Amino acid sequence: MKKRIFLPVILIVLLAAAGCKKYVDKGLPDQFDDKTFWRSEDNVRSYSWPFYELFPGYGNGGSFGDFYFTSFTDDQANTTFQNFTLNVPSAASSWDFSTVRKANIMLERIDAVPMPDEAKKHWKGVARFFRALVYFARVKDYGDVPWIGRSMDISDTAMIYKPRDPRTLVMDSILYDINYAVDNMRVKDQTNTVNRDVALALKARICLYEGTWRKYHTKLGLPDAGKFLLAAKDACEKLMASPYKLSADYQSNYNSLDLANNGEVILYKKYLPGYLTHSVIGYTTSSSQMSGLTKAAVESYLCTDGLPISLSPLYQGDNTIKVTRSNRDRRLLQTIDTFLCYNGNLVQGMSSSTGYRPSKFLQPLVANVLAPYNDTDAPLFWLAEVLLNYAEAAAELDNLGQYAFAQTDLDKSINLLRVRANLPPLQYAGAQKVAVNGAGYADPKKDADVTSLIWEIRRDRRAELMMDGFRYADLMRWSKGDYMSSATHPDIFKGAKVPDNGAVLRDANGYITPYKAATSRTFADPKNYLLPVPSGQISLYPNGTLAQNPGW
Repeated sequence: MKKRIFLPVILIVLLAAAGCKKYVDKGLPDQFDDKTFWRSEDNVRSYSWPFYELFPGYGNGGSFGDFYFTSFTDDQANTTFQNFTLNVPSAASSWDFSTVRKANIMLERIDAVPMPDEAKKHWKGVARFFRALVYFARVKDYGDVPWIGRSMDISDTAMIYKPRDPRTLVMDSILYDINYAVDNMRVKDQTNTVNRDVALALKARICLYEGTWRKYHTKLGLPDAGKFLLAAKDACEKLMASPYKLSADYQSNYNSLDLANNGEVILYKKYLPGYLTHSVIGYTTSSSQMSGLTKAAVESYLCTDGLPISLSPLYQGDNTIKVTRSNRDRRLLQTIDTFLCYNGNLVQGMSSSTGYRPSKFLQPLVANVLAPYNDTDAPLFWLAEVLLNYAEAAAELDNLGQYAFAQTDLDKSINLLRVRANLPPLQYAGAQKVAVNGAGYADPKKDADVTSLIWEIRRDRRAELMMDGFRYADLMRWSKGDYMSSATHPDIFKGAKVPDNGAVLRDANGYITPYKAATSRTFADPKNYLLPVPSGQISLYPNGTLAQNPGW
């Protein structure tokens, strides 16, 4: 029988046991004895369990996770208006390096633990994996950050008040960490724990982000975009050569009660009634208004002939939800429901900010549909993202003149996803142009500074990962923050076309408007590409040591 590891359950048991032992030995159950803890590999493993809290998944209980709740994008309209940060905060939970310190301590203690060298290398890889994960999040938020490569005590003021290191140094350090993890972590450790394949998936995610950030944020003059893109492509190829296989059903990755036997999933977050649950289903089932998909998001899906709605003769318009869903990418059909629900037109008490009800995460067999008691598993790393990362990295490298893109690159990546989505394969016509069913085309909505090949790969990424928590970061790395501006992209503040009922807000063409007419959002370039460093942190440093980000 396959061994199943329930991380939250193990963590609770270990912490409880550790607390009892400390009480017997020391009489101080609230203290951690660093000198006597590092005695075995099991102790190292137990020290590593809290790192898994870095994976939000669907959230914990009533807290929000990466899926559905990350609605600050052009794909969803939150039930209440969301805007960019307007003022520098005094504090921010994202400016936190406590987990970095925890990883550094683990790295420094492992050599003294009586265990084989193979085990020491593996656990150093685990510590470096999570340190890379944390620093990747910090770089996405702030750009330059202090790189802290060792643990500190209160007297180490030089390190405590260290200024921000250049992004290039930090990202090279992250790459070193994740490469060490790939080279030294076990192929398999305990079931559903981080291992070499998870490290490869994280490496691909990190390197694609950084490579494209450097390619498109040209004013920053950052070097080595190709180095990171090649690293992303190579990591993906290794995973694509592994026995992972796409699930037959797209939705099963998101509404499964147990992902243990899903051959597409590389790592997942396990939920179990009574131990750890979430609220994704509850928030898309209750009478609380849902954050629906925008008109912009729905219109981005292809028709079943592989063409965008502006070119396809199969597109029937959007006068009703039935025609909106007709002849469309199967992923759209599994992402929004068959009915519209909105103010003045509730369905079983439900309403959506845009009329489109998110249905991707629903599972009728869940133990409890109410929040926060949902127990479907959340994918953390899975093959679909790897295939998308590969296609994009390969296309970007070709665009840089560092790789020769070919049809085979599409056939072993996004065309596999298109089969599942009931779409014809994308064909490569050379020179970054594309075709479908033998006929070349270019989407009239395509940005002038993006090639047709990259545009269509981005479209597939958007459709495949809709509401999965990637979209905001994608817009930032592509230097497309203006997609979030309502003046230049008004469809991000629109929903379905519906008749007037006296209760729902609509524009002159009958599309739902989630917010009042005067509501607007403007992206400030370059200011909004990075968060402001909290003023409280800056004030703690000697004057001028901790610099603020541009525009703040």
